[in-house]
Amino acid sequence: MEKRCGQDVQLQLFICRVGVVEKIGRITPATLDVLTALVWTTEDLHGFALAKEAARPTGTVYVILSRMEQAGWVESYWETQNEQNEGRPRRRFYRLTPDGLASARQTLAERRGANAAPGLKLGLPRPGIGQRPEVQG
Repeated sequence: MEKRCGQDVQLQLFICRVGVVEKIGRITPATLDVLTALVWTTEDLHGFALAKEAARPTGTVYVILSRMEQAGWVESYWETQNEQNEGRPRRRFYRLTPDGLASARQTLAERRGANAAPGLKLGLPRPGIGQRPEVQG
């Protein structure tokens, strides 16, 4: 507690991170393809499925996803082991953050125009999220 003008004053400091996304350094055609796939999917996609959806090599897609995750555009999680996926490696699933979705829509509208991604200019909501696999905390 601190004294100011004869009165006790309690100072409090609140620190939080709200809506912070960084710019992605390079926006290549491959980056735009990955963003398009993420914006218009109805479910979280694992890396290989995302590469297939974007029609890009997995090596390219994983580098783009890493950059987008570091910038706060994308979040990811590992699936949990269960009877359905026993005997194969776990997959990492990706989805846009709310701020990443807004940034992705803006970037796609600027770079590809409204015709390339229907609904972007109108600001329509993202299609519903489908069934997500179990998440391991």
